[in-house]
Amino acid sequence: MFGTKYTQLDLQKIKHKMKNILLILLFLGMLLVSTDLSAQDKLDKIAEQQIETNKQIAELAKQQAVANARFETKFEGIDKRFEAVDKRFDDANRRMDMLFYMMMALLAGIFGLIGFVVWDRYTSIKPILDENITLKKEIEQLAQRELRHEEAVAKNFKKILDKFPDLVGLT
Repeated sequence: MFGTKYTQLDLQKIKHKMKNILLILLFLGMLLVSTDLSAQDKLDKIAEQQIETNKQIAELAKQQAVANARFETKFEGIDKRFEAVDKRFDDANRRMDMLFYMMMALLAGIFGLIGFVVWDRYTSIKPILDENITLKKEIEQLAQRELRHEEAVAKNFKKILDKFPDLVGLT
């Protein structure tokens, strides 16, 4: 055709190459068709898996709702127990407060009683102390009188002794 001559051997080689190319093209065509079929199968499988996954998700959501309801009831029970414990603590605090106030009232009563006893003793001893002070003054006055009286007796005795010197030796 183009001015080239092909020999028989060259033509056989070309036929052989053409057969190989044709086989490769046939193989590629089958591969593409099978790929398209397998892609559709894969899409169908993915759709089925997605439906199954959605069902599983729905089932898990139901189970989660049931678990949440169980937890809510358990937490409500725990909350009630905590409230009961809080009430007990409040009752114990009220009792302790009442006990504290009673102890304070008892201490105030004891100190009041001690104050009353001290005041009563003071008021009952005061007249005796006043009388004691009065008696001390009287005793001091009597002691001073006695001292003056002794001085007077001693002067008189000295006068007598001076008048009667003879009596001095008798003593």
